[in-house]
Amino acid sequence: MSGADNGPGFRADAEELIGRFGASLWEYAVYTLDPEGIVSTWNPGAERITGAAASEVVGRNISVFYTAEQLAAGYPAQLLEQAARLGSYTDEGWRVRRDGTRFWAHVTTIALWSSTGTLQGFARVTRDDTESHSRLERSLRRFRDLFGLTPVGIGVFDRYGCVLDSNPALRELFGYGEDEMRSAHIADMLHPDEPDRQSLLCEFRDGKPPEDDTPREWSMIRADGRRVICELHVAKSLRDTGEPFWLAVFQDVTERHRRAEEWRYWATHDSLTGLPNRTAVHELLSGADMRGLAMLYCDITNFRRINESLGLRAGDELLIEMAKRMRSDLPREWLAARMAADEYLIVCPAPEETGGVDAIADIVGELFHRPVYLRGHPPIQVSASIGIAVGDDTTGADDLLRSAGAAVMEAKSNERRRIAVAGPTLISAMDRQVELESELRTAIESDQLSLYYQPIVRATGVIVAAEALVRWNHPERGLLGPEVFLPVAERADLLGELDRCVLRNAMRDTSDWPVKPDGKQAAVSINLAELSPGDPDFVATLDAASAETGLQQNRVVVELLETSLINLSERGRDTMNELTERGLRFAVDDFGTGYSSLARLRELPIDVIKIDRGFVRDVVTVRADLMVAKAIVDLAKAIGCTCTAEGVETAEQFESLRGVGVHTYQGWLFAPAVPAAELRELLASGPLSPGNP
Repeated sequence: MSGADNGPGFRADAEELIGRFGASLWEYAVYTLDPEGIVSTWNPGAERITGAAASEVVGRNISVFYTAEQLAAGYPAQLLEQAARLGSYTDEGWRVRRDGTRFWAHVTTIALWSSTGTLQGFARVTRDDTESHSRLERSLRRFRDLFGLTPVGIGVFDRYGCVLDSNPALRELFGYGEDEMRSAHIADMLHPDEPDRQSLLCEFRDGKPPEDDTPREWSMIRADGRRVICELHVAKSLRDTGEPFWLAVFQDVTERHRRAEEWRYWATHDSLTGLPNRTAVHELLSGADMRGLAMLYCDITNFRRINESLGLRAGDELLIEMAKRMRSDLPREWLAARMAADEYLIVCPAPEETGGVDAIADIVGELFHRPVYLRGHPPIQVSASIGIAVGDDTTGADDLLRSAGAAVMEAKSNERRRIAVAGPTLISAMDRQVELESELRTAIESDQLSLYYQPIVRATGVIVAAEALVRWNHPERGLLGPEVFLPVAERADLLGELDRCVLRNAMRDTSDWPVKPDGKQAAVSINLAELSPGDPDFVATLDAASAETGLQQNRVVVELLETSLINLSERGRDTMNELTERGLRFAVDDFGTGYSSLARLRELPIDVIKIDRGFVRDVVTVRADLMVAKAIVDLAKAIGCTCTAEGVETAEQFESLRGVGVHTYQGWLFAPAVPAAELRELLASGPLSPGNP
């Protein structure tokens, strides 16, 4: 220990410093040191903090209050050197009290110089920050625990993109060890295909990385080369020294992207065949050049018949087989898509390179025409109607698709080849069809359709019911029958609305039919095109019509096509039973043209079976038709039904049918379909005479 006297000037400076701070800085240790670190003065605050009295400290080197590790490193002398070089120096660290306990010290050392520039010593102010440091340590410990335990990757980067620190989740995410991650650079983690890679690397190279905290997604690469997609949240922060650093949170969203891609795939692809669907076609062709491109709209012939006769599973197998053929047999550059149940679209980008329109039609036609082998069934032969449209300079994708759709409708009517190419005439007809659909929609919504009624009579001519037949009095084309506008309604998805319109109007007309001479009132028979007992709102629709018109349901007969009964659901059967208990009756229309079995008819509450007019037409001249009619009558009797013959036009037909036991008759022999007003007159006038309505 030096013990040297630093002179009156130094003592005066020290006393002035002590006097200035001594009273006000009781919480601080304020003391002076000579140039060698020997304590010259020691205030009460120093005694309180260190536990050492002035008499024990003055004259000794301040190093007695440093830890063994600090002494071994020469730390006390280094702090004085820093203060002498800089004028003052602030430091934090552990110090040792007289009793050997440690405290966290915040120390400011000020160099004291003489007027001649000679270092006279140091003045030092020390604060005991043990409590606040402990709080900070606990906080930091919690942060480190959270940093280490959080399942989301967290990294600390300097301004040049080097990793300063990382948590285990980040190292696991990228497949790095702790040492590898500490030496890693952001460039090591960005995938080469990441669009922002170059600009990001330039920003880090210049020491100006992104500072905004907007979440972003980057394509990253693991140490093993696998791609991961991360959502990043980046925040800029500053060290105590003012040096900036960047805290980045990496959340692995690879699986989310995979699911999104999967959802997008199934949104644009058919789940049964895996082919692109209608949505994908619109996306792929939107804005594309249609010049010279050929679209082939293909509709499998009689697909519904295959479903009905072989079952839905067989129908699905057929659709899957067709899709396989398209993928394997068509040129790779062609597009094949499934547009609807049995409808496919094939797009040929350059038909001339394949031999022209006729050649591609033959290729596609042969693809559909080859036998199909289905499990549990013998080979079946199918075919397709094909509508073709070729684009030009003025054609858009939607226009071309509409033209191909119109062409396939034309092809369906071509029994010989079932192929049609869209041309100006066909396009004009298609435009007219669209216009007709709009007009029909307006007619249904504004209740402009008319109902005609054809009487259904007993052999005595007494009218027991009348079938409602819808007509459309078109402002330009005159009175149109259902054979003209029902296909229009089907294509425009208007059949359900048409059924509701007919049901409501027929029940309203029937409600004021006169009482017949025998004291009874005739029923109305309504043939529905789309509504079915299997529909969830079928009962509600009938109830609403009854409430609106006041007609009791025991005066209503609902006619169902035989083919509609094949796949009738359990719900549909329950609905029929419920309505039958209310008095409503059901009839099977056009019997003999479908595939229903006797067992199927027995389990349904059918009241009337109507013999199709195809068997009635030749019942006089063709014995087989007469025998079919007799068999249907016998079947009806066996299951407790009555039997009506449709299309009775001659007295000979009437006599033949009466001879085999037909119960009621409908046809021109008795009366044509007439407007509602004329039917009321017929009901009031009494029985009808055959051939003299």
